Amino acid sequence: ELTAITGAGLALMAVQHVAMPGWRANAKLGGQNGVNAARHAAWAGLPKGMTLYLDVEEVSRKTSPADVIAYCNAWYDAVHKAGYLPGIYVGSGSGLTADQLYYNLKFKTYWKSGSRVPPIPLRGYAMVQKIIPGDKIAGIAIDRNVIMADQLGALPTWARTARSQASSSTSQ
Repeated sequence: ELTAITGAGLALMAVQHVAMPGWRANAKLGGQNGVNAARHAAWAGLPKGMTLYLDVEEVSRKTSPADVIAYCNAWYDAVHKAGYLPGIYVGSGSGLTADQLYYNLKFKTYWKSGSRVPPIPLRGYAMVQKIIPGDKIAGIAIDRNVIMADQLGALPTWARTARSQASSSTSQ
């Protein structure tokens, strides 16, 4: 798939989706999921240095913000240790406020879902999802995502070719 996507001249980014709505976040699970995300990325041939995204949404309301923060930061540490750049997809029901997302998490690249989510103070989002009902390419339903430099100039990194290193216009 990586070869087909990049061979068609497209860029590729990866996101690790969460469990079903109502899942419980904690540091141990974050570390395990981060290790698995990095292992799967390496197995798929994704180059070190590209951004891997954590999807944080639909967390159980019984989960404390401290546990969500611990989950996210443990995931970040595992992915970063493996040589990838951790990014975060902020979906609905993350359980975190705007200030917690920016001041308590280690992430430097934020992806805004098409849902109603908090703004990221000072930094903003480097990617924004646009959901257009009925939007399809080649008969496949899609959500469009727009990449732009965030308010601090950071961009996500992505795979461009099967043999290339990750690329980005600015540093994080």
